[in-house]
Order: sequence, then C-alpha cells, then structure tokens
Amino acid sequence: MDGWLVTLLYSLLLCSAALAVCPDDAADLVSWNSKFGTTSPKDEITISRPVLLDTSVELFGLTIASGGRLVWSRAGDYGIRSHYIKIQNGGELHIGSPTCKFGKKARITLLGEPTEKLNIPGFGEKFLGVEAGGVLNLYGEEKLSWTKITQHAPKFDPSAAELYNHKETENVINSHGIYIYHFKEEFPAAYDVDTDPGIVAVDRIHRSIKISKQGKVEQGIADLMAFLNNIPNGDIFALATHKGFIDDIMDYSSLYEGFDVIAPSNSLRLSNPEDAYVAIGKKGDPATFMEDLDSTLDSNDETEAIVVYNVEERERELVVTSQSGLDLKSGSIQFIVFNTLLTRPILPVIDDVTSWKTGDKIFVTSTDYDWEQVEEFTVVPCSNPRCSINTVRLDRPFEYDHYGEIYNRVDMRAEVGLMTRHILIDAEVSEGNSNGGHVKFLYGFKDVQVEGVELTNLGQPLVLGRYPLHYHMCEDLSDTSVYPTRSVLRKNSIHHTQFRCVTIHGTHNVQLIDNVCYDSVGHGFFLEDGGEKNTYIRGNLGLGQRRFVGKTILGETGAIPTDADIGPVTFWITNPLTTVINNAAAGGEGMGMWYVYPDLPTGPSREKDFMQDKEARHTKITLYKNNVQHSYLVAGLFVDNIQNEDLTATGHNLYNPHQNPLDLTSPYVPAVFERVTAYKNKAQNLWIRGSPIIVRESSFADSQVGAVIIREDETWVEFINNVVVGYSDNLGKPNNNAFTRSYPTVPPRDVVGYRFDKGPVYVRNTWFHGFQPTSIYNSSALSNTECFSLMNPQNMVENVLFGFDDEPGSRVLLRDCQPAKGEDGLFTIKDIENGLTGSSSLDDVTLVKNIPFHVTSKCKVRDSWNMAYCPYNYGEILVSYPAEKEMSIYRTDGENFPKRTITSKRFMAILGQNLQYLVTFENGMPGAVTFVGKSITKADSVVVAYCVPRDAVFVVVFTRGTTKLQAQPVTSLAQVQSDTEGGKYYFDQNVGVIFFKLVNDVEYGSDERTSCPSGQCVSVRVKIQSGTLKEGDCYNRFIQEPSYIQAGQGNPSVVNNVLRASAPEPPEEWGAGSTYPQPF
Repeated sequence: MDGWLVTLLYSLLLCSAALAVCPDDAADLVSWNSKFGTTSPKDEITISRPVLLDTSVELFGLTIASGGRLVWSRAGDYGIRSHYIKIQNGGELHIGSPTCKFGKKARITLLGEPTEKLNIPGFGEKFLGVEAGGVLNLYGEEKLSWTKITQHAPKFDPSAAELYNHKETENVINSHGIYIYHFKEEFPAAYDVDTDPGIVAVDRIHRSIKISKQGKVEQGIADLMAFLNNIPNGDIFALATHKGFIDDIMDYSSLYEGFDVIAPSNSLRLSNPEDAYVAIGKKGDPATFMEDLDSTLDSNDETEAIVVYNVEERERELVVTSQSGLDLKSGSIQFIVFNTLLTRPILPVIDDVTSWKTGDKIFVTSTDYDWEQVEEFTVVPCSNPRCSINTVRLDRPFEYDHYGEIYNRVDMRAEVGLMTRHILIDAEVSEGNSNGGHVKFLYGFKDVQVEGVELTNLGQPLVLGRYPLHYHMCEDLSDTSVYPTRSVLRKNSIHHTQFRCVTIHGTHNVQLIDNVCYDSVGHGFFLEDGGEKNTYIRGNLGLGQRRFVGKTILGETGAIPTDADIGPVTFWITNPLTTVINNAAAGGEGMGMWYVYPDLPTGPSREKDFMQDKEARHTKITLYKNNVQHSYLVAGLFVDNIQNEDLTATGHNLYNPHQNPLDLTSPYVPAVFERVTAYKNKAQNLWIRGSPIIVRESSFADSQVGAVIIREDETWVEFINNVVVGYSDNLGKPNNNAFTRSYPTVPPRDVVGYRFDKGPVYVRNTWFHGFQPTSIYNSSALSNTECFSLMNPQNMVENVLFGFDDEPGSRVLLRDCQPAKGEDGLFTIKDIENGLTGSSSLDDVTLVKNIPFHVTSKCKVRDSWNMAYCPYNYGEILVSYPAEKEMSIYRTDGENFPKRTITSKRFMAILGQNLQYLVTFENGMPGAVTFVGKSITKADSVVVAYCVPRDAVFVVVFTRGTTKLQAQPVTSLAQVQSDTEGGKYYFDQNVGVIFFKLVNDVEYGSDERTSCPSGQCVSVRVKIQSGTLKEGDCYNRFIQEPSYIQAGQGNPSVVNNVLRASAPEPPEEWGAGSTYPQPF
C-alpha cells in the first residue's frame, strides 16, 4: 500500500476517534422523551440504560442505576430540576468529556425545603451524590479561572467622565414641565477620544405647561415645537418630562401631534403626571428614535426613565434620565454626556481572556483592608482598538480603587475571577432559609471529575455534611485498586454559597487546581478532620468567607466554632502533609490561611488511624510556596493553636517538626514558608508559632504588624531575603475625611514591620521601607512584643537595609510595658556587621534597653529608639525557684550599683567582660535555686554572686547540657574568675555569698542560631540543706568588701545623627516579587 494512502487512512481513523470522544455522540443513547415521555415534578425516575438528555425536565428525584448513563446533549441548553440525583454503582452522568468540553448551557437545580427531610442514606436531601462504583464526569468549556490586573483601576470620577452635565451650566431650571436639549456630534479627523467632547450641547428649552390657562399651555407648546423644528436634521434632540409636567384637565393634543411629526412612534401621549418619560433621536431620522416611559411606581412611590444614545466607535454616550412619582415636589432630570472609556472601563489583565464572553459575570477583588470592596461586573462587547486578548470590558465603572502595581516587590495587583461557567449546579432556597443543595462523593466511586462547573447557592450550615463539593471518607484517591482514574476538581467557580466551597473529609491525595471560591459562609477550602493527607492545593483563588451567625452544635451543625468566632478562613489546613502553591486568598472576615492541627484527627477519621497522637505537630509541611493573602480582618497567614475535640481552636500549637515525626530524638527539620505575599491585613500579615521555621523570599505591606514568628522549641527561626513595607502608595479608601489613605484601625495604631517575640529569631537580608512616624502613630521597622519576658539574646539581624531615612526615626523602637514591669528589659537584638545601627565599632553591637543595668560608657544611646547599642554579647540568665518571691539583681561595678528588681525570674547579663552579678532575696529566699545561662560560650561567660545564709549547709550542682560537672570548692573569687572549665565555686561565709561562673566549653558555629551553642546550655543549682533562709540579702555586707567591687563602667553617650536610607529599592532577589503568572 502506498505511503500516502496509509497516512490518509490513519488520519481518518484519528478523526473518527476524535468524534467519538463526545459522550452525546454515542450510538447507544436513546432520547429522554422517547424513553420517559412527559414527566412531572412529582416523578421519581430511575435510569438503567444510556439516555440522552435533549430536553429540560423537572422531577422529584432521579436515580442512575447500574447500566444507566445520562448524557447531556450539545444540541441545546438543557437542565434538570430535581430534589436529588443519585448515581449508584454502575451508573454514570456525563456532561462533556476531557476532549469534548461542553459549550452549551447545562443546569442542575436542586430543590427542596428544610421540612422535607428525605434522609436518603449517605446523602440526606437536596443533593447530587455519587455512591461506590458511580461515575460523575463534568467538563465545561475551557475558560480562564482568574487572573490579575496589570495597571491601576481607579475609582470612578464623575468630573473626568462627564464631558457635559446640564446641572453644571448657568441658569439651571428645576421646575415641572418639559426640557428639550439640542446636541450635535463633532468628531473631527484628529478626534482625541480622551479629551474631545464628541457630543456638544448647542441649546436648550424648558417650558412649564402645567398651567390652569389653556392659552398659556398652547404658547408653551408652540415654543417647544418651534425649538424642535429649528434643530437641523442630523442633530440630536433629547427630551425629558419632570415633576408632573401635565394637568389632567388641560388639552395637550397640539403637543402630542407636534411631537408625532418629529417621532412618529412615540409614547408621550400615554404619560400620566406621575410617570417618568425621556426620549432621544436624530432629527429627521426616525430609525434612531429611542424612548422610555416608566408608569410603575417602585417601593418609594417613584418612577424612573432612562434612555442612552451611544456612539460606540467614538466612546461617547448621551444619557437622559427622569425621576418622578406621586410626590410631585420631588424628582429630577439629567442630560449628561459621558466618556464611555470611563463608564464602561477596559480592564487590562495578564492573561488571554478571550474565553470570557459577553454576559459572563466576573469580579475584581479589593486591594484595601475591607474585602467587601470586591466588585462584580458583567462582561460587555468591546470593539475599541484598545481592546485586546488581554483586556476585558466592564458594564459599569468602579466604585473603589483597585491597585494594579507591584510595589517594591510586593505584588498588590487585584485579582479578577470568573463566576460564569457553561455547566451550572445551583439550588432554590426560600427566603430566610439556608438549605442549599450539596454535591457529595462517597468511598469507592469509580470516577469523579468536576471541571469547568459553576456552583452557587449550595451548602447548609445547620446540617452536618452539606457542602457544595464534598469528598466524604473516600480514604486514598491514589489507590488505583479502588480509584482507577485520579479524581480532580479543576477550574470550577463556586460562589455565593450558603456554606463552604470545598470540603475534604477523611480523604487523601485530593487535587484542587485553579478553582474559584467566592462569597461563602464559613471556611472556604476545608480539610475537615485533620487526617486528610497529601492534599494538593494549587492555583486557587478564594475570598469573601463570612462568619456564621448562629449556634454551633457538635455533631449536628456543619458550622463549627471557628466558623463563627476567630474565623472564618479561606484555606483551613488541618494537616501539615499539604501542598499549597500559587494560591490567592483575597479577603474575608477572618484569615487567609490557617494551619491548625488536632493532636489526633477528629470525627470519623480518628478510628481510621490516619495520624498518630501528636504526629501532626512534629511533621513539617509538605510545601508552601508563592501564595498571596490580603484584605483580612485578623491575619493573612496564621500558623498557631490546636484544634480541640470540640472543634474549637485554642492554645499554642507546640509545632516543632522532626525528620521522623514519631521519633522526637530525630533531627529537627524546618517548616519553610517561601514567597509569602501578605498585605492590607488589619491585625497582622503573618503570625507563625513554631520552630524551626524559615520564612524566606516573602513580601509584606500595609498592616499593623508585618510579621511575627514565635519560637516554640529550643531551636531557631529565620526570616531571610524578605521585603517589609510599613505603608505603601496603595492608598485605598480613606477611613474618613481627616485622612488621605486607609488605615487598619481608626484612630491609626502604631505600625511594626517585624515584631520580635519568643526567640531566637534571625532576620537577614531584609529590606524595610515606609516606616515614618507621624503625629498620630509611631512606626518602626523592628520592635518587640510589649510586656513579654521570653525574649532571647540570640535575636540577631544581618544585612538589613532601609529605604527611608532615620533622622532620627524608626528603624527600631523598644516598646515599653505599661505599666512598667521590667520584662521589656530582656529585649535585645544583635546587629551583625552593624547594618542596623550604623555603628563604627569593629565588633558587632547589641541593642538593649537603655537602663544602667545594661550599658556602659562604650554604649551609644539613640533616644528615638528607646535603646542603646553596645559592643558586647549578652546572655540570658534564668533563675528558677518554686516560690513567687521578689528578686533583686545588682551589677557590682562602680559606686551606685546598677540594680534590677524583677519577678520574671530572668535577667540579661553582659558576657565576657569580667563583670559580675549579685542575686539577692530581700524577704526570705527559696530552699533551692537553679541558674540557667543562655548564649553562654567558652569565651562569653559570666560570674554570678548568690546571697545565701551565712550558716548555710548547701550543695552546688554544675551541669553542661546533659553532663554533670564535678563541683569544686575553691578559696577565692579569683579562682572562680579564672575558671575556664566550669564547676568551681567560692563561698564567703562572712558575707554569706557563693560565687560561681557560668561558662561553656564550646562556641557558636558560623550558622548556628540556637539559644545555646550546640544546644548545650549551662546551669548551676544551689540547694540549701540547712540554714537561716530568712537571711537571703547579703548586699550591705557584700559592698563592704572592696575586692568584690569592680571599677565603674561609666555612662553611654547619645548619638541622634541622621541614618540615611541604605537602599532606595530592594535587591531584585529579595521578597516574593511577581506572584502571577504562576511561576511554579
């Protein structure tokens, strides 16, 4: 056979195969009408053979049994209205296929009132459900799910859009009667669509003809007709009636007859006094005549008429309106010429949006603190040369500004999401109820594919297990022995739901790709029990999660406590084995993403052994990369709390991942959050508790707190290669007339870029910008949590850059505790290479609270920071004892010994400088005290003097890490000071003091970021076996011994010089930068 013939036959075979992939082309299908004939809303139908749905039907219920296959026809737009659709073992429902996407309109509407209570096993009522062995294949025509804008979309400005407004002309008349305006088109060859008026007002006339004398009525009509007749052919006349323009007892036939000549087919003579009537046309061209007569009173007893003359190719529109009603003293008219580029804006976006068609519904997200600045639009045709494959034209102007820029590597471009799909599943819900329908998949289904589907008005918060899309206890979807085809939920538009969007319950390896979840009650994308593993969440857009209002009842309501209080959340993630990549959480009443794990899976998953007790808290997240969170009330990204058995979420999460989550002796492994973008979240952009944690290549802007990471275990936290902006040029909607921008709160509170909490935290390669204090709030790039005692001397910054001058200003601000408690004195930041302070010291400096206890003459004070920086390393000394007693610490140098009286059982000490610290109890001492030194190394040690009873019999125990050292009594303080190994102590019985040295045998490694080097802290325990415990204050005797007192260290100097911006822009590799198109 010739080669060309083989090729031809092969091509024909391929063509034939392609045709066969459309499910409604199958030869074994029988028409619905020929199979079932006429059906009624009370019928319950069972399908047990292949059937083609080629008509629209309403049923009570539909069961697709074994051998049954229901296929939607592409010949028209068809739908089913039913109380339920159940797909049994061997049953199938098909709308389109992977290679034959459905391009007509298919609709499934679920019916039923809450009182019906069908209670069909496995599903309940008002559902589309798939049992074991069932097949559901829904493939809507390919449409882009969402994109981002590429330039700023400004709020509508009437002064820019209105090229002519009759109210802005001189001698405006506001009286009942008839108004006629004369306009003409002026479109010169060099017409500028942005500046030229295009439609020009020439003249106008108003006559009041509601007069009791017929002669005056006729004169007014004659004037009006003369004005109309004098308008040249081809020019535009526009007419509006106003405020009961006629009187029932007068004769207006000459008006109607005259207007009939101008507009032979008009309805003016049908108008009543309370009606609104407007008309536009070109003189001499009856085909152009348009009118609107409104005789129907609305709820306010008003009528309104509007007519629009549009010169589409020139982007000009003449709009005439009239408002009237029963109250003839009210009402208004308008004659306005608009630039339609501003009233029907052309929105440029990143992607090709030619799949979005005229009539499709879309939304543009808020880029401000208030998520409800999201706006919905209808796509309209666009023939303007400015339109392209990357633009969409909207049916109305914007009510709010929508930011469209990447500001200093913070991508704050608004998202644009699609609501309309060719396949629609919705529900009828009567007023006052919330019983939307639901779509549910049970264990063992044969194949479920939902792609390109619109789902709306679904879900039910008051009944457990009723969600728009719901995998219910399906276990492992990657198990091919149960699920031969991998199930995917892709490119679906789920919006305006009664409850949730997607629920994953007791099911692993679910794939959620490119879906939209918009405007739902409760959490949006929801991992229910915490045992759901290997969920793949990629490229989804979610926003508009509203709080559930009502009572939650465990085991009865679908709504859980977090739906109603601190939540809801767009992405509720209860298992760390989850991939979260390229998603956008774009606003709501709670948080964008919340990682919160139960100790054991809740609900029916607990009996499945999906996760061991506390396994989740020791498991690193699979992947978090390139996700956006903005416009939330509580937080953008939140990682904290434990989900309790009653489904509340409280307490600290105790999150510390290990290489083997079930072996806590295995090495720590970091949970990495990469390319976080968070902005315009009111309380904080990012809150993470856990360790080890890495947040890198991330961008934050416009929040009260940019980021805070709280160490949970004795490991490290890193914040590296990031961008943090206080306030950007994304001004939003000002909170009130006193402001020029929006703020998270009113009045505005203080703003912090990175807030140090429980450490150590290592901030490196991070650029800060936009932290200028004002008269109404402070602003600082770096600060501390007020009144918090668990800081750490290993907090450090390295290569931090600033895009603003500190003159003096707010690179750093120590926030004092009010009322003062002393805890703030523990806040330190080690400035590696001194990029933060600009210090000329050859040594790295440490920032500390400016109190005598912490500083010497080598320190420099910066008043506006409320801190000093000193060329020392500091250690944290924890003093542990069982009773609550007031303890005083003295640094024993100079004449006026720096003193701190503390109750927090910890203090900061200068290390490696031969200084010593005296610890006393003034009102009786505890029987045993343990001193634990953090940040202590071989070189950076400190001597402690501890007051004990002079008649004390005691035991001293030295420990380094887990190793006990031999305690060695010596005969002088000098021997303790020269101790390089640890274990030596000196007891001066005359004074009643024990001296010992906290010293280590290791130094920090170059990349070590822990509280103690090599995880090895040093401690000394002093236990009084006998003695007079009331004698715990040896201070007065101590200071009488000259050899115990060191030379005074002097006072620090003040430096308030200007620190210039170190980098006007962030380095290209820092921060998240562009988040879309999706880079991964």
